[in-house]
Amino acid sequence: PPVPEFAELQRRLAANPELERWAAEIAQRQAALAVERSKRVPDVTVNAGYRRFTEIDSNAFLIGGSIQLPLFDRNRGGIQEATDRISKAHYEQRAAQVRVTTALAESYRALASARDEASVLASSIQPGAREAFEAVSEGYRLGKFGYLEVLDAQRTLVSAGAQYLRALSDYHEAAADVERLIGAPLADVTTVPPAVIK
Repeated sequence: PPVPEFAELQRRLAANPELERWAAEIAQRQAALAVERSKRVPDVTVNAGYRRFTEIDSNAFLIGGSIQLPLFDRNRGGIQEATDRISKAHYEQRAAQVRVTTALAESYRALASARDEASVLASSIQPGAREAFEAVSEGYRLGKFGYLEVLDAQRTLVSAGAQYLRALSDYHEAAADVERLIGAPLADVTTVPPAVIK
């Protein structure tokens, strides 16, 4: 089948599991930063209650409160550490993006090359080898060629078939790599039915 455009595959890299993992990691680290920032604000405690004084035969409502004053601890260390972790995650995400894009480019080249090789083998090399084998076999029956020529033509035909199978194997291996990288089957990217590759 036709190989999809590289730009289309690159757009689909957002679904790559490694890149999704880094996006989730950054979101988690941003949530941790929000928690660290919330620790700067002091907690306010309010108490309320009812009390009966039996000695003086009286009732009272009690209200109280407390607040911690962070005079020396504004949690700057925790906030800075959380901010640094977010920056580190962004760098690691960019490194993962470069790794995944490079792997996609290599797999894409292998996919296109294997597809082209299989197409050439199926459309011209194999039919030519088959015709040559049939012609030499017919010539052998008529006494024009010796048995060695028949074996040579047969070896060429078998070799062309083996090359074709190797090209198909390379194609499917590269297709599996591309699918792993984009997180989706190639059939979701290309809707053209297979022609030569089966």
